Amino acid sequence: MHRNLRVALVCACFALTGTVALAAVPIVVFPDPIQFGIVPLNSYSPLNVYLTNTTANAVTISNISISGTNSSSFAFYGFTCVGTISGNQTCQMGMTFTPSAMGNLSANLLITVTGVSAAISIPLQGTGGNPIPNITSLSPPAIYLNSPTTTVVINGSGFLSSSLAYLQNSNTNTALLTTFVSATQIKAQIPDTALSSTGTLYLYVTNPPPGGGSGGSASLQIVSPEPAIGNVSPGSIVAGTPSELILVNGQNFMAGATVQWNGTKVPTAYLGPTQLQAQPTTAELATAGIVQLSVKNPSPGTISPAFTFNVTYPVNLTILDLPANDLVWDPFAQVIYASLPSSYGTNGNTIAVINPSTGAVTGFFFAGSEPTALAIDSTSKYLYVGLNGSSAIQRLNLPAITPDIQISLGSAQNGGPSVATSMAVSPTSSHTFAVGVNEIGCCGGTLEFFTDSTKLSNSVTSPAMSQLVFASGTTLYGYSSGTLSQVTVSSTGGTLAKQWNGLVNGNTFQYSGGLVFGSAGEEFNPATGLLQGTFDVGNACCNINTQVLPNSALNRVFALGVTPFFNSFGITSYDLTHFTPLAVASLDELSSNSFNSVSTAKFIQWGTNGLGFILTSGCCGNTSSQIVLLQSPGLLLAASKTSNSTPALMSSKPTTASHGTGNFRLTLRGSGFVPGSMVTWNGKARSASYVSTNEMTVYVPAAAIASAGTAKIAIKNPAPGGGTSNALTFTIK
Repeated sequence: MHRNLRVALVCACFALTGTVALAAVPIVVFPDPIQFGIVPLNSYSPLNVYLTNTTANAVTISNISISGTNSSSFAFYGFTCVGTISGNQTCQMGMTFTPSAMGNLSANLLITVTGVSAAISIPLQGTGGNPIPNITSLSPPAIYLNSPTTTVVINGSGFLSSSLAYLQNSNTNTALLTTFVSATQIKAQIPDTALSSTGTLYLYVTNPPPGGGSGGSASLQIVSPEPAIGNVSPGSIVAGTPSELILVNGQNFMAGATVQWNGTKVPTAYLGPTQLQAQPTTAELATAGIVQLSVKNPSPGTISPAFTFNVTYPVNLTILDLPANDLVWDPFAQVIYASLPSSYGTNGNTIAVINPSTGAVTGFFFAGSEPTALAIDSTSKYLYVGLNGSSAIQRLNLPAITPDIQISLGSAQNGGPSVATSMAVSPTSSHTFAVGVNEIGCCGGTLEFFTDSTKLSNSVTSPAMSQLVFASGTTLYGYSSGTLSQVTVSSTGGTLAKQWNGLVNGNTFQYSGGLVFGSAGEEFNPATGLLQGTFDVGNACCNINTQVLPNSALNRVFALGVTPFFNSFGITSYDLTHFTPLAVASLDELSSNSFNSVSTAKFIQWGTNGLGFILTSGCCGNTSSQIVLLQSPGLLLAASKTSNSTPALMSSKPTTASHGTGNFRLTLRGSGFVPGSMVTWNGKARSASYVSTNEMTVYVPAAAIASAGTAKIAIKNPAPGGGTSNALTFTIK
């Protein structure tokens, strides 16, 4: 009986031993206690904590938490070891200490193990030391060159009464006289010796132990009192845009600097010594103009040199992939005619008819072999076409564009084919025209005159004239390479009257209002033989040749290309009388590919608000041409700051026309006419040109007088103000 009891006792002992083993703590934590040491206030220190399962069996941890008075200063980062830890395995997890106060801080890490009644508690200990100072801004952020010793306010956080500011140098760091203001602000004195050269100074702040240390540095700019603008972004703004922010980039901008818009301060935000943000008002952006921007530094600073900024004309562009050789505008049919070479496939060797308002090509009409130069008479009865492929001129009837007569140009002196390099039709006779005849690929040439197919006896053999313009029925001007010629025209042809060398220059010339304009910017008065002045169109660059187009009625000159007032491709408008630039229309999208160069030819005006030209782009023998049509009422009509009056019609010349006759020009006289005045004929708008406040020219097509009757003519002025005139009755007999 005693043995059995022993056995029973032994069994009971084994059973007890097993129960105790299950209740024992199977997890060992390292480190224990968990000590973070001294950490600067509001900084954090990470530490890895290891939980090891010391048994051969898997252990499940159901919860891990932090408790205690300062528990908020301790935290986990990443995942914790909640879950199953296999036998004899270790789990790693991360913890951080971020002291919320200075001094000794403590809490407990609590680990709950499944099957163990009491949570494992591990002490958490750390000390909050002095904070690391942090700089957020300096005031002022910049100091003028050669200023005396200057106090700078340092804003930030973590400052102590024992904080010390330093000036960071390449080799040594210089302690600055520092004054404590608050935990978020201190003051430091920058010695005058550090302000003797422009550049950037770096300041930082240190706090002493325990904890403490140095935070990041802040830059202090030493700037010259003289600001300068380098560039502006965006480079231009389209007129009519609501108020928009612009960035002004440059150097030596001081806090408190203001951007001046044509001398008027605009709202300005200081972003740094090299950048300001300005916001012109909607009113300042309402009208196109060339704006003078400048930056004014606070005293004792100065104002920068002016920088040109463009508020550009709004434009509507139409680009036609037609390799045109020449363009002319028909004001009666209100279309543009373009000559197309044989290389244009099926529609080569034709005249394309273009509605410039819509950009639609309404037809192609065969002209002959290699049509190039074009000329149209003043009543749009005939279109003259130079046929380079057959050494001839083809005259076409308008508006049907049917063949009329063909004039042979024969052979040149050297035996090669002759071509028409330029043509012009007499303004007083649709049948009389002048032709600059030249041999293909050669220079020089002869100025010849024709009436229909009859060559007139008098021609001009020298100097060469590659471009021609009739000023009147008896006077013609010719131009080539800096030489301007005046030719007297009669029923027998032409004779050289005057010649000027070097006064008008450029690739092309134009005539308007008794004046001659060279594409290099000259305005020349042939009546006096003197230059009136010069438009600053700059020098052609990047293979973009400047073209000029004057309109004396509008008192405007338009320069197509790159000008000093717009460093990209565009059209600059000038005051014809005062030679001053007014505003720019940006065409930068046409030359956006920097690998391609562009050049222009045949710059024309169509209608009251349209311009057109031929654009050639490409390089290295691989070029292509397009027709560019531009509509911009603002560019061609002067912006009015006063209300337009209601116009009044008084008379017309002629007063009657016979039905069934051709196109004719009708002169309207009255008062209150403005650029942009619209003429209506029985309520339908007709093509018209502004001549003066008392005169308009209307282009009446033959179709408008096909039948006898009357027409009601009126003139309507645009806003602001404006209105429609009284109606004038025109009789069609």
